[in-house]
Amino acid sequence: MNEKIYAMSQPPLKAIQCFCLAARYLSFKQAATEMAVTAGAVSQQVKVLEHWLGFSLFRRRARSITLTEAGNAYYHRVVPLMEELVGVSHSIQQMDRARVVGLAVPPGLAAFYLGRLLPALRQRFPDIELHIYASSLLHELQESGSDLALRYLTRPDDTLDCTRLVTLNVFPVCSPEYLEAFPSLRDGKLDGVTLIHDSLHQDWNRMRQAHALSAQRVEHLHCDLSVLALEAAERSLGVALIDGMLGHHSLAAGRLVHPLTASLPARRHLYLVHRHSPEPTPGAERVKQWLIDRWQSDTGMDGLDII
Repeated sequence: MNEKIYAMSQPPLKAIQCFCLAARYLSFKQAATEMAVTAGAVSQQVKVLEHWLGFSLFRRRARSITLTEAGNAYYHRVVPLMEELVGVSHSIQQMDRARVVGLAVPPGLAAFYLGRLLPALRQRFPDIELHIYASSLLHELQESGSDLALRYLTRPDDTLDCTRLVTLNVFPVCSPEYLEAFPSLRDGKLDGVTLIHDSLHQDWNRMRQAHALSAQRVEHLHCDLSVLALEAAERSLGVALIDGMLGHHSLAAGRLVHPLTASLPARRHLYLVHRHSPEPTPGAERVKQWLIDRWQSDTGMDGLDII
Protein backbone atom coordinates (compact mmCIF):
# COMPACT_ATOMS: atom_id res chain seq x y z
CA MET A 1 0.00 0.00 0.00
CA ASN A 2 1.23 3.48 -0.82
CA GLU A 3 1.70 4.98 2.67
CA LYS A 4 1.47 8.57 1.42
CA ILE A 5 -1.89 7.96 -0.29
CA TYR A 6 -3.13 6.03 2.78
CA ALA A 7 -2.16 8.90 5.09
CA MET A 8 -3.90 11.46 2.88
CA SER A 9 -7.07 9.36 2.79
CA GLN A 10 -7.44 9.23 6.57
CA PRO A 11 -9.95 11.64 8.13
CA PRO A 12 -8.34 14.19 10.50
CA LEU A 13 -9.49 12.82 13.88
CA LYS A 14 -8.50 15.89 15.89
CA ALA A 15 -10.50 18.06 13.50
CA ILE A 16 -13.50 15.73 13.81
CA GLN A 17 -13.30 15.98 17.61
CA CYS A 18 -13.29 19.77 17.39
CA PHE A 19 -16.22 19.72 14.99
CA CYS A 20 -18.29 17.42 17.23
CA LEU A 21 -17.83 19.67 20.25
CA ALA A 22 -18.51 22.84 18.26
CA ALA A 23 -21.64 21.26 16.79
CA ARG A 24 -22.83 20.12 20.21
CA TYR A 25 -22.52 23.60 21.73
CA LEU A 26 -22.91 25.60 18.49
CA SER A 27 -19.98 27.55 19.81
CA PHE A 28 -16.27 27.48 18.99
CA LYS A 29 -15.58 29.16 22.34
CA GLN A 30 -17.31 26.49 24.44
CA ALA A 31 -15.67 23.72 22.44
CA ALA A 32 -12.31 25.40 23.00
CA THR A 33 -12.92 25.60 26.76
CA GLU A 34 -13.61 21.87 26.96
CA MET A 35 -10.50 21.05 24.94
CA ALA A 36 -8.33 23.60 26.77
CA VAL A 37 -7.35 25.36 23.53
CA THR A 38 -8.27 28.68 21.91
CA ALA A 39 -11.44 29.30 19.92
CA GLY A 40 -9.24 30.16 16.96
CA ALA A 41 -7.59 26.74 17.15
CA VAL A 42 -11.00 25.03 17.08
CA SER A 43 -12.13 27.16 14.13
CA GLN A 44 -8.95 26.30 12.25
CA GLN A 45 -9.43 22.56 12.85
CA VAL A 46 -13.01 22.77 11.57
CA LYS A 47 -11.72 24.46 8.41
CA VAL A 48 -9.25 21.59 7.97
CA LEU A 49 -12.14 19.11 8.16
CA GLU A 50 -14.29 21.15 5.76
CA HIS A 51 -11.41 21.22 3.29
CA TRP A 52 -10.96 17.46 3.64
CA LEU A 53 -14.70 16.80 3.18
CA GLY A 54 -15.15 19.31 0.39
CA PHE A 55 -18.20 21.09 1.86
CA SER A 56 -19.08 23.59 4.59
CA LEU A 57 -20.19 22.33 7.99
CA PHE A 58 -21.22 25.65 9.59
CA ARG A 59 -22.82 28.91 8.60
CA ARG A 60 -20.66 31.51 10.29
CA ARG A 61 -22.18 34.77 11.50
CA ALA A 62 -20.64 37.58 13.51
CA ARG A 63 -21.65 36.19 16.93
CA SER A 64 -22.96 32.70 16.22
CA ILE A 65 -22.62 29.56 14.15
CA THR A 66 -25.25 27.13 12.87
CA LEU A 67 -24.92 23.78 11.18
CA THR A 68 -25.47 23.53 7.45
CA GLU A 69 -27.76 20.75 6.25
CA ALA A 70 -24.70 18.70 5.28
CA GLY A 71 -23.03 19.55 8.59
CA ASN A 72 -26.07 18.39 10.55
CA ALA A 73 -26.20 15.10 8.64
CA TYR A 74 -22.46 14.56 9.09
CA TYR A 75 -22.69 15.31 12.83
CA HIS A 76 -25.40 12.70 13.44
CA ARG A 77 -23.45 10.10 11.47
CA VAL A 78 -20.04 10.74 13.03
CA VAL A 79 -20.95 11.14 16.75
CA PRO A 80 -21.83 7.44 17.31
CA LEU A 81 -18.59 6.45 15.58
CA MET A 82 -16.53 8.78 17.79
CA GLU A 83 -18.24 7.43 20.91
CA GLU A 84 -17.46 3.88 19.81
CA LEU A 85 -13.83 4.85 19.19
CA VAL A 86 -13.57 6.33 22.69
CA GLY A 87 -15.18 3.22 24.20
CA VAL A 88 -12.79 0.87 22.40
CA SER A 89 -9.81 2.99 23.46
CA HIS A 90 -10.91 2.94 27.11
CA SER A 91 -11.42 -0.82 26.98
CA ILE A 92 -7.92 -1.39 25.63
CA GLN A 93 -6.54 1.01 28.24
CA GLN A 94 -8.27 -0.89 31.04
CA MET A 95 -6.98 -4.21 29.68
CA ASP A 96 -3.43 -2.87 29.82
CA ARG A 97 -3.91 -1.47 33.34
CA ALA A 98 -5.24 -4.83 34.51
CA ARG A 99 -1.77 -6.27 33.85
CA VAL A 100 -0.20 -3.90 36.37
CA VAL A 101 -0.50 -4.77 40.07
CA GLY A 102 0.90 -2.45 42.74
CA LEU A 103 1.90 -4.03 46.07
CA ALA A 104 2.90 -1.90 49.08
CA VAL A 105 5.07 -3.68 51.66
CA PRO A 106 6.60 -2.60 55.00
CA PRO A 107 10.38 -2.09 54.59
CA GLY A 108 11.29 -4.95 56.94
CA LEU A 109 9.21 -7.46 55.03
CA ALA A 110 10.52 -6.17 51.72
CA ALA A 111 14.09 -6.70 52.91
CA PHE A 112 13.80 -10.05 54.69
CA TYR A 113 10.92 -11.92 53.10
CA LEU A 114 9.44 -10.56 49.91
CA GLY A 115 12.67 -10.90 47.95
CA ARG A 116 12.55 -14.65 48.50
CA LEU A 117 8.90 -14.76 47.43
CA LEU A 118 9.19 -12.72 44.24
CA PRO A 119 10.74 -15.40 41.98
CA ALA A 120 7.83 -17.76 42.65
CA LEU A 121 5.34 -14.92 42.18
CA ARG A 122 6.89 -13.88 38.87
CA GLN A 123 6.98 -17.47 37.67
CA ARG A 124 3.32 -17.97 38.57
CA PHE A 125 2.15 -14.76 36.86
CA PRO A 126 4.51 -13.96 33.96
CA ASP A 127 1.79 -11.81 32.36
CA ILE A 128 1.51 -9.45 35.34
CA GLU A 129 3.69 -6.36 35.71
CA LEU A 130 4.35 -6.05 39.44
CA HIS A 131 5.13 -2.70 41.08
CA ILE A 132 6.56 -2.98 44.62
CA TYR A 133 6.36 0.01 46.99
CA ALA A 134 8.15 0.03 50.36
CA SER A 135 5.82 1.84 52.77
CA SER A 136 4.23 1.30 56.17
CA LEU A 137 1.34 3.77 56.22
CA LEU A 138 -2.25 2.92 55.39
CA HIS A 139 -2.96 6.28 53.75
CA GLU A 140 -0.20 5.59 51.23
CA LEU A 141 -2.39 2.84 49.80
CA GLN A 142 -4.52 5.63 48.32
CA GLU A 143 -1.68 7.98 47.42
CA SER A 144 0.68 5.48 45.82
CA GLY A 145 -2.02 3.85 43.72
CA SER A 146 -1.22 0.42 45.16
CA ASP A 147 -3.78 -2.29 44.48
CA LEU A 148 -2.73 -4.40 47.48
CA ALA A 149 -0.74 -3.83 50.65
CA LEU A 150 0.79 -5.86 53.45
CA ARG A 151 0.18 -4.08 56.75
CA TYR A 152 0.70 -4.70 60.46
CA LEU A 153 -2.62 -3.95 62.18
CA THR A 154 -3.95 -4.36 65.72
CA ARG A 155 -7.34 -5.24 64.23
CA PRO A 156 -9.01 -5.17 60.81
CA ASP A 157 -9.61 -1.69 59.40
CA ASP A 158 -13.31 -1.22 58.56
CA THR A 159 -12.44 1.09 55.68
CA LEU A 160 -10.47 -1.65 53.92
CA ASP A 161 -10.87 -5.27 52.90
CA CYS A 162 -8.54 -7.04 55.36
CA THR A 163 -7.34 -10.66 55.40
CA ARG A 164 -5.12 -11.78 58.27
CA LEU A 165 -2.10 -13.62 56.88
CA VAL A 166 -0.11 -14.35 60.02
CA THR A 167 -0.75 -14.31 63.78
CA LEU A 168 2.53 -13.16 65.28
CA ASN A 169 4.39 -13.70 68.55
CA VAL A 170 7.27 -11.54 69.76
CA PHE A 171 10.31 -12.65 71.75
CA PRO A 172 13.73 -11.30 72.80
CA VAL A 173 16.80 -11.82 70.62
CA CYS A 174 20.43 -10.74 70.77
CA SER A 175 23.72 -11.67 69.15
CA PRO A 176 25.71 -14.64 70.51
CA GLU A 177 28.44 -12.18 71.54
CA TYR A 178 25.99 -10.06 73.52
CA LEU A 179 24.66 -13.11 75.34
CA GLU A 180 28.22 -14.07 76.19
CA ALA A 181 28.75 -10.59 77.66
CA PHE A 182 25.48 -10.80 79.65
CA PRO A 183 25.03 -14.49 80.58
CA SER A 184 22.46 -13.54 83.26
CA LEU A 185 19.99 -13.05 80.40
CA ARG A 186 19.48 -16.82 80.45
CA ASP A 187 18.06 -16.43 83.96
CA GLY A 188 15.62 -13.71 82.93
CA LYS A 189 17.75 -10.84 84.22
CA LEU A 190 17.91 -7.76 82.05
CA ASP A 191 20.05 -5.88 84.56
CA GLY A 192 22.55 -3.60 82.85
CA VAL A 193 21.53 -4.49 79.29
CA THR A 194 20.32 -2.19 76.51
CA LEU A 195 16.72 -2.76 75.45
CA ILE A 196 16.16 -2.06 71.76
CA HIS A 197 12.72 -0.62 70.94
CA ASP A 198 11.05 -0.19 67.56
CA SER A 199 7.78 1.38 66.47
CA LEU A 200 6.23 -1.95 65.42
CA HIS A 201 6.62 -4.06 68.57
CA GLN A 202 6.55 -1.71 71.57
CA ASP A 203 6.16 -4.56 74.03
CA TRP A 204 9.08 -4.46 76.46
CA ASN A 205 6.93 -3.37 79.41
CA ARG A 206 4.43 -6.15 78.72
CA MET A 207 7.25 -8.66 78.36
CA ARG A 208 8.86 -7.65 81.65
CA GLN A 209 5.57 -7.82 83.53
CA ALA A 210 4.33 -11.06 81.96
CA HIS A 211 7.56 -12.94 82.69
CA ALA A 212 8.67 -11.11 85.87
CA LEU A 213 11.97 -10.13 84.29
CA SER A 214 14.45 -8.28 86.48
CA ALA A 215 15.40 -4.99 84.83
CA GLN A 216 17.69 -2.78 86.89
CA ARG A 217 19.86 -0.04 85.40
CA VAL A 218 18.75 -0.81 81.85
CA GLU A 219 19.53 1.48 78.94
CA HIS A 220 17.33 2.07 75.91
CA LEU A 221 17.88 2.33 72.16
CA HIS A 222 14.94 3.43 70.01
CA CYS A 223 14.67 2.61 66.29
CA ASP A 224 12.02 3.86 63.92
CA LEU A 225 11.95 0.67 61.84
CA SER A 226 11.96 -2.96 62.92
CA VAL A 227 14.65 -3.69 60.34
CA LEU A 228 16.94 -1.23 62.14
CA ALA A 229 16.19 -2.83 65.51
CA LEU A 230 17.06 -6.21 64.03
CA GLU A 231 20.36 -4.92 62.67
CA ALA A 232 21.17 -3.24 65.99
CA ALA A 233 20.68 -6.57 67.77
CA GLU A 234 22.89 -8.35 65.23
CA ARG A 235 25.61 -5.75 65.88
CA SER A 236 25.55 -6.51 69.62
CA LEU A 237 23.99 -3.19 70.60
CA GLY A 238 21.40 -4.77 72.90
CA VAL A 239 18.37 -7.06 73.14
CA ALA A 240 15.50 -6.54 70.69
CA LEU A 241 11.92 -7.79 70.56
CA ILE A 242 11.12 -9.21 67.15
CA ASP A 243 8.50 -11.44 65.58
CA GLY A 244 9.14 -14.85 64.09
CA MET A 245 8.84 -13.65 60.50
CA LEU A 246 11.42 -10.89 60.64
CA GLY A 247 13.82 -12.83 62.83
CA HIS A 248 13.61 -16.24 61.19
CA HIS A 249 16.57 -16.00 58.83
CA SER A 250 18.87 -14.25 61.31
CA LEU A 251 18.12 -16.93 63.90
CA ALA A 252 18.62 -19.73 61.37
CA ALA A 253 21.96 -18.24 60.29
CA GLY A 254 23.16 -17.90 63.89
CA ARG A 255 23.45 -14.11 63.78
CA LEU A 256 20.84 -13.94 66.55
CA VAL A 257 19.94 -16.25 69.43
CA HIS A 258 17.17 -16.58 72.00
CA PRO A 259 18.72 -15.38 75.27
CA LEU A 260 15.71 -16.56 77.31
CA THR A 261 12.50 -18.50 76.78
CA ALA A 262 9.90 -15.75 76.86
CA SER A 263 7.32 -14.73 74.28
CA LEU A 264 4.08 -12.79 73.93
CA PRO A 265 1.29 -12.47 71.37
CA ALA A 266 2.15 -9.43 69.30
CA ARG A 267 0.00 -6.31 69.42
CA ARG A 268 -0.04 -6.16 65.62
CA HIS A 269 -0.46 -8.96 63.13
CA LEU A 270 0.12 -9.13 59.39
CA TYR A 271 -2.81 -8.43 57.05
CA LEU A 272 -3.27 -8.24 53.30
CA VAL A 273 -5.47 -5.23 52.58
CA HIS A 274 -7.02 -3.41 49.66
CA ARG A 275 -9.71 -0.79 49.08
CA HIS A 276 -13.38 -1.84 48.99
CA SER A 277 -13.98 0.35 45.96
CA PRO A 278 -13.04 0.13 43.23
CA GLU A 279 -12.84 -3.64 43.35
CA PRO A 280 -9.43 -5.19 42.64
CA THR A 281 -8.57 -5.76 39.01
CA PRO A 282 -8.53 -9.39 37.87
CA GLY A 283 -4.73 -9.31 38.06
CA ALA A 284 -4.75 -7.94 41.60
CA GLU A 285 -7.33 -10.53 42.65
CA ARG A 286 -5.11 -13.33 41.31
CA VAL A 287 -2.06 -12.00 43.16
CA LYS A 288 -4.12 -11.53 46.34
CA GLN A 289 -5.33 -15.13 46.39
CA TRP A 290 -1.88 -16.46 45.59
CA LEU A 291 -0.33 -14.47 48.45
CA ILE A 292 -2.99 -15.70 50.88
CA ASP A 293 -2.53 -19.33 49.87
CA ARG A 294 1.26 -19.12 49.79
CA TRP A 295 1.63 -17.25 53.07
CA GLN A 296 -0.66 -19.52 55.03
CA SER A 297 0.98 -22.59 53.52
CA ASP A 298 4.50 -21.35 54.30
CA THR A 299 3.90 -20.01 57.80
CA GLY A 300 1.15 -22.17 59.21
CA MET A 301 -0.36 -18.86 60.38
CA ASP A 302 2.18 -18.47 63.21
CA GLY A 303 4.87 -16.53 61.41
CA LEU A 304 7.65 -18.89 62.50
CA ASP A 305 8.22 -21.22 59.58
CA ILE A 306 9.15 -18.93 56.73
CA ILE A 307 10.61 -20.29 53.52
